[in-house]
Amino acid sequence: MPWYRVPQCDALAANGRVTAEIGGREILVCRIDAGLVAVANRCTHSAWPLSSEPIEGNEIVCTLHGARFDLRDGCPTAGPASRPLATYPVEFRDGELYVSL
Repeated sequence: MPWYRVPQCDALAANGRVTAEIGGREILVCRIDAGLVAVANRCTHSAWPLSSEPIEGNEIVCTLHGARFDLRDGCPTAGPASRPLATYPVEFRDGELYVSL
């Protein structure tokens, strides 16, 4: 799988998260208790953007209908969502953030 540089890496430092369109996909990169994670930026139940939604520990909450996802593996943990979020490998290299699709 190819690796893509994530633009606006400084937003991750400032906000703990950054959203970018990479390879035609909208990706959310977050810093959570478990470290850095990269997931699809849309709830699998409603396609609601997750970029501004609350993160509680290792979970993100879609406030539209209450779906919750474990950001470590994308699996839904509560609410109406039944499909997991897509997850992507993420790493820092030479001061830059990269995601593999």
